Amino acid sequence: MRVVNHRKSLLQGATVQLYMGPLLAGLAGFGPALLPPFIAIFMLWLVLLRPHRWPQSGAEWLKPDALLLTLTLLVSQTLFVAVLFGVGRGLGGVLGYLPIFHPTLPLCLSLLALPLMRLVWSPELALENDETIDQDLWAAAQSGEARPAVSAQLAMSELFALSERGRADAGQMLDALDHYLDTGDIWSRLAVLAASLDTSPANEHVALRRAVILKSTDPLPQSQFAVPGEIRTAFAAAGTSDDLLALLALRGRALLQKQPSAAHYFPPRAVVTDLAANSAGGTAALALADLAAELAKLVPEPPNAAQKNAATRPASGAASGPRGFAAKTTSA
Repeated sequence: MRVVNHRKSLLQGATVQLYMGPLLAGLAGFGPALLPPFIAIFMLWLVLLRPHRWPQSGAEWLKPDALLLTLTLLVSQTLFVAVLFGVGRGLGGVLGYLPIFHPTLPLCLSLLALPLMRLVWSPELALENDETIDQDLWAAAQSGEARPAVSAQLAMSELFALSERGRADAGQMLDALDHYLDTGDIWSRLAVLAASLDTSPANEHVALRRAVILKSTDPLPQSQFAVPGEIRTAFAAAGTSDDLLALLALRGRALLQKQPSAAHYFPPRAVVTDLAANSAGGTAALALADLAAELAKLVPEPPNAAQKNAATRPASGAASGPRGFAAKTTSA
């Protein structure tokens, strides 16, 4: 869940609406009797906006730290609402204007800011995803600016950490992968990514491996934004996993049927054929064989290509698979 720029504007509008309630109440000359309901609304706003700061069970509310936090925020919100009342009354005195309206009007104005805020921010989902509003607002603020340069290794470690949390869904993983590739030289980033995945055990970073395959075989951007090396990085990501190789082969064949020009981004057909042979009996074997047949139709190999392809094929045996694609990523 991310607060993008237009939602950030909506959240800012809800905040202004929240503050306008006590300002109008002070402008109309209402007394301290309206302070308690406004304080309750402001406290509820804080609970919804930053749920990670509050206890999540009844027993936690009885702890001294929780009680002290609640008391501190209650005092600060009481002073804040009182200041807004005072500012409103001061404006009324300077302007010589005392509007007349029902006291529920400013209360409703502040109260309606809560559902408006929840249109943008879900505290339940934020707790589940370990996100805070401050992180998302910072990300939204930085989205329109030049992204700072981050070393490929550091960015790679962040990708691996997100992948191993176990709670990152496909959308989050794809967003993180896009950010990784966009915040540096894409060629070096692809090389580091392919090398890291190629040398890691095939059963690690599965969410990241799947995201690499989904991104590289997405037919939508291939026509205008194809990046040589992405497909071979996907083969490194698939490793020796039967499920990932099957996913890559099926999506790769679908990509070739929609975008035949992407065929030259794939590894040589002989390499795909060897992968199919090494996956004999598995789901990936048929899918890889179909992919190799599709490549044969689109990229006919010259008669003298057999010896050249033999040098680029992965070694057979227990460690066979798409090893070695990392070194070829930037040369595709």
